[in-house]
Amino acid sequence: MTTRRTILQDIALAVPLLAAWRTGALAAIARSALDPWARQVVALNRGLAAGEVGLLNWQDRIAALDTSVPVGEVVRYLDIDKLTAHFAYPNKLAETADLHFPKTVWVGAMQRPWFLRVFAMREGGAVIPHAHNNMVSAHLVVRGNFHARTFDRIHDEKDAIAIRPSLDRLLSPGEIITMSDERDNVHWLVAQRNRSMTFDIGVLNISKTRTYKITANEYSMIYIDPTPTPQSDGLIHAPVIGFEQSARKFAA
Repeated sequence: MTTRRTILQDIALAVPLLAAWRTGALAAIARSALDPWARQVVALNRGLAAGEVGLLNWQDRIAALDTSVPVGEVVRYLDIDKLTAHFAYPNKLAETADLHFPKTVWVGAMQRPWFLRVFAMREGGAVIPHAHNNMVSAHLVVRGNFHARTFDRIHDEKDAIAIRPSLDRLLSPGEIITMSDERDNVHWLVAQRNRSMTFDIGVLNISKTRTYKITANEYSMIYIDPTPTPQSDGLIHAPVIGFEQSARKFAA
């Protein structure tokens, strides 16, 4: 009798669970497990925008946050596969889609001087080399592999930026690079497989006082050519170039 009652109880529990699975309710419950992570991202970005978090501190903390959760869960939480399913990859430039945290995570969040975005490329596609003015960003590999090169921005010249190489290696899913005015300001990514993707977090217009010799475009980007031979002091004097010239050279 006890065994029969236990079986009936198990069936009674299984029926609503099966219904929940069929309606996607369990998936929603599982996805919500990443809400605390998303809230920490919101809080960190808010702190940076308010001047309570420094640039290098943001880079270290966002890297720790993004690599603290499984890549597959990040992809599922942000619906990256659904949002990128229509990408056709007509050329070697990145295709992009803006991402969003659940509305419950945004409650009480600051107005968004920052973005969540996926960058996707076919094999050989590139995030062409560029510097940024007055922003930070983090680039978590969620699909494929990338040959990543980063450079510290040492000083601006009239029509070039003096840079020093800081990283040159292959990145796999779960690995991350970050940038700010203080560290690894220049980056260049080349996809090693079709449908290679990064999940990016960027915060714009951070400082009200920092000035630059070289003006960025409306996306806070400055395209450069980092391929000249380094000088004896290790610096590369990377000329500033236009988008079209950069695309022809690095994403042809």
